[in-house]
Amino acid sequence: MSFRVSACLTRGVDLGIVCAMKVLIPTFFAGIYGGMVWAAPSAPVQTSPSVIPQPVRYETQVGEAGFSLAQGIKVHYKVSRSAEGAAAIRALMSAGILHVLPEENEGELTVTVEPGHGKEWYAIHVTPQQIYLRVSELNALYLAAQTLAQSITEDETGAPALPCMQVEDEPMLSYRGLMLDPCRHPLSIEQTKKMLRIMARYKLNRFHWHLTDDQGWRIEIKKYPKLTEVGSRRDSTPLLTNHEKNDNTPTGPFFYTQDEIRDVVAYANSLGITVIPEIEIPGHASACIAAYPELGNSDIESYAPRVATTWGVLPFTMAPKEETFRFIEEVMAEVLPLFPKADMVHIGGDEAPREQWQQSPFAQAYMKQHGLKNAGQIQHHFTHRVAEMLAPHGRRIIGWDEIMMDGEVPPTAVVMAWRSWVKPDAALTAANRGHDVILSPDSHFYFNFAQGKIPADPAYTPHGWVEAKQDWRHVYSYNPLPAHYTAEQRKRIIGLQANCWSESIQNSSKLEYQVVPRICALAEVAWRPAELRNADEFLQRIKAEYPWFKQMNINFRHEDGSPAAPESMPR
Repeated sequence: MSFRVSACLTRGVDLGIVCAMKVLIPTFFAGIYGGMVWAAPSAPVQTSPSVIPQPVRYETQVGEAGFSLAQGIKVHYKVSRSAEGAAAIRALMSAGILHVLPEENEGELTVTVEPGHGKEWYAIHVTPQQIYLRVSELNALYLAAQTLAQSITEDETGAPALPCMQVEDEPMLSYRGLMLDPCRHPLSIEQTKKMLRIMARYKLNRFHWHLTDDQGWRIEIKKYPKLTEVGSRRDSTPLLTNHEKNDNTPTGPFFYTQDEIRDVVAYANSLGITVIPEIEIPGHASACIAAYPELGNSDIESYAPRVATTWGVLPFTMAPKEETFRFIEEVMAEVLPLFPKADMVHIGGDEAPREQWQQSPFAQAYMKQHGLKNAGQIQHHFTHRVAEMLAPHGRRIIGWDEIMMDGEVPPTAVVMAWRSWVKPDAALTAANRGHDVILSPDSHFYFNFAQGKIPADPAYTPHGWVEAKQDWRHVYSYNPLPAHYTAEQRKRIIGLQANCWSESIQNSSKLEYQVVPRICALAEVAWRPAELRNADEFLQRIKAEYPWFKQMNINFRHEDGSPAAPESMPR
């Protein structure tokens, strides 16, 4: 099926010339070509830009005229039969933070097809007269946009321009993620959106939103209002410099309304990022059980659940009652529509203590009823039940690698392998069992951990192993697809993700310091094979990003460990 979409991209000057743009797409946007129109070329461009992650093929011409951006880019925009197709062209410009002038209702775009490439393949050809784009599917437009945005330089007069260039590119791994944790320390909507903009710049495409934990429930569920009335508050918080002591200061309520969730999801989608929600099951459930105690193991002695005021692993786990499974199903019924593009839902599954199941007469009877050999197998009943709930909605579960303990998990489950110190072979174990795997090892991708030298200011105290020194060079050294992996094992490694647990990330300024520039290294590790990477060369590309960091008011970490904007740290 083909169709027509009205749109044309020109410079912000009256040239009297309109560029023909051709786009080939079946119903699912399989291939797009676009062009921006003719105008006077720029003066010679003397500098070849730096791009992160480095494209597979990136050839530029210096000392010659480029494509002038001095007048900005005008998008002539009128929808014919596909609002999504036309909107994608404009999103191409805005996602790349290019200078887009007000739109006008004129111009035309022809839609056709180009098969035979990966889903995120794109190509760019820039001449002094036009920009010509080819992409395989809609989301590849966002990747092309970011490459264009990072390629903007100046001609010899100081005016903005693109050099003449040839680009052909696609990522090595399809899932490129970042996890943010607002449960321990809240993160506002605007702060979250800023991090999404940084993610988009470096072509990360999955935002893992950790919305529930022992220390707070952060998503509105209308059927269960106590989740936010009770679960989004806590009596105190551990001190940053001494987690054994608390500040004795109540916090909350803090949670995201469903409208706020929709807003963030829509914003992420506009940047080519899919939001993956996480609802922790069956452990890390103190806030949930404090709100609805009947969901926990209420028949044990001294049962007194509350929202956690300490970090670490807490004992409260969901009880294997039918009312608990009904609760999970009804929560998911509200969660899934908020994340319409998420083909996966993270259910946690990590650090679920067995003690309360072992002490609970009900849980022990449940084990006998279902022929379970140990309390750990109760977790597998949760994992399978939730997978069965989500399957009719076309969603797969993601679980931390502990979901593989004590038994098999559903074959469609995605395993997020994180325990590099305790279970270094978790990724291969999952791949050998036929599971898709997302690599998130705490040895390299825990961005809440130390990066080496830190400021004397205690506000910059990191979490976890201070001696780990996981700076960007350490992140950059990671090889997600080592040579000894078989072809089948390599096929099962679908991506990687960095995690920002927020026990010691108390505000957005600290978050930026912990993430940038490590996120740049993460992006390139996901994009390019290890044998094609060079850390010294990459450092020069990181430094070339400093002006953009400053333009975005990012409190990034300098090479010597100092923060770019120490005055931005709230007190």
